[in-house]
Amino acid sequence: MDDQTLLAAIGAGFVIGASAIVLAAAPLAGLVTGHGWASSTKSLPETIILTVSRGPGAVYDPAPPTWAFWLVVALLLVLLIVAVALLLRAFGGRKPHLGGARWGGKKTELEMAVPEKPEERPDRITAGRGQHSKKIVAVIERSGSAIAFGPPGSAKTTGLLLGNAAEWQGPCVLTTTKAADLEAIYNSRRALGPVWVIAPAGLPGGRTTAHWSPVDYARDADSAERMAEWMADAAQKHYDPRAEPWIAQARAILAGLLLAAHISKGGIRAFREWLALGKDAVDHVRAILEPDYPEVAMDYAQPWLKLHEDGAGSVQFTLNVVAAVYRNKDVRVVAERTDFSPEQLLDENGTVCLVASPSNAERYGPLFTSIIASIIHAAEDRFEKTGKPLEKALGCFIDEAGNALRYPKLPTTLTTGRGIGIAMLTIWHDLAQLASRVGQDGARTVISASTLRMLLPGLADDNTLRYFNYIFSKEQTERPTHSTGPSGSSTSTGIVETDLLPVDKLREIPTFTAIVQYFNLPPIRANMRLTWRDEDLRAWLARPLPPVSLDKAAAPALEAHHG
Repeated sequence: MDDQTLLAAIGAGFVIGASAIVLAAAPLAGLVTGHGWASSTKSLPETIILTVSRGPGAVYDPAPPTWAFWLVVALLLVLLIVAVALLLRAFGGRKPHLGGARWGGKKTELEMAVPEKPEERPDRITAGRGQHSKKIVAVIERSGSAIAFGPPGSAKTTGLLLGNAAEWQGPCVLTTTKAADLEAIYNSRRALGPVWVIAPAGLPGGRTTAHWSPVDYARDADSAERMAEWMADAAQKHYDPRAEPWIAQARAILAGLLLAAHISKGGIRAFREWLALGKDAVDHVRAILEPDYPEVAMDYAQPWLKLHEDGAGSVQFTLNVVAAVYRNKDVRVVAERTDFSPEQLLDENGTVCLVASPSNAERYGPLFTSIIASIIHAAEDRFEKTGKPLEKALGCFIDEAGNALRYPKLPTTLTTGRGIGIAMLTIWHDLAQLASRVGQDGARTVISASTLRMLLPGLADDNTLRYFNYIFSKEQTERPTHSTGPSGSSTSTGIVETDLLPVDKLREIPTFTAIVQYFNLPPIRANMRLTWRDEDLRAWLARPLPPVSLDKAAAPALEAHHG
């Protein structure tokens, strides 16, 4: 349709509508004023023209009052305008979907909507408020996991991590880079169960930190082997399958050292000393292990006795990375004893907060990984024993996941966690950071198994932007083409494919906004629920609670004191 035809159609529609109003107004005005039904003996064109130019008395008999006629015309015109507006609102903005990818609208947001009250949406990780419905949008299924990509400054902590941790109704473990963030959620978590705060570098105001020791965890051969595996895996700064043979040998040595330190009651001090001695500690450690754990003693000693010099050097390098964590005095103080167990966390609906500044997050990564892994294992073990998912799902909210969680089993945990009752929210700077921890294949599994995927403001990594540009695919749209010729101007439309989320739009996500895609639903835009802005979240954090202070000696997070 060319421009002239379109204008002609609009004009014809206006003339027909106005004529219908004029024809209906006079009879209606006559009935309303008590003059009876007015009729005209003229033709329709004459009736319309004479009524408008001379008034209804020139055409109709009995003639209605002129004032009543024009009042009815005005009312009918208003009704027509309202009806057209409603039709345009209901149907005018809805162009048929031409195919390809598409944005989710209010309908998608309502599918993802959850109740406002946290008690009525247990075990659900939230993403924010849908921009169309203003409803809280979240994972639909119980214990579904989520992943977010956002650099520092993207409001990932105040807009995503803290709100989810504060509202989580089950046991919880979280990492954060700012001790001050705990002020926002401490009382909220304390109302649900005990809270243990582990901050090797200390807490503001001279507050004390809780304690946890990998040596105390290694009570027998099996637990020592598990802890050794987590510690050895966390020693890798980057995922490298070629290092697996040396990591396996390091696990055997670490298991022996952990168990020997536990048996001898030497604690973390003895563990660190034997790590530093390396091969020179073999005879002493083996003597401690052999009476009760001869197989552990043999596995511990074998790498030192059988490996060639280069192999032993590679193993020692891994051990040195583990030892470096405990060279720090603050870490040794934290690891000198244990104030809680993973089972206690689950039984008492507790919370573990792991705090490390950005400069310390990488250094404390192996310690934090061991704590998180032990809690995840406790949940998995309980599921294996009962055959039922946890009554209250375990929430793992991991900020700075690239530094705080060096856990190669993350893809497996995310794949199986929903059935066990483990929900994880992991926050990464970009795709490269995720791949450096679990490899390229593992990264794809992590994204796939995290059914709620979020992109936060400030993304700049080219690979991340292009990956999600590809994932969100292309939409089919109509593109108008204007042309001018001897017969006038005309407009035609054709269907073309365009990126649903172009790279520049991904790079320019507005502040405090998240692009959210859940499972198999189209993506939506959500406003992040900031702890200092979202009214219902602020009300939840400020709800009346028994007075609890981080300085209170009886508070579980502070039961352990420095030195």
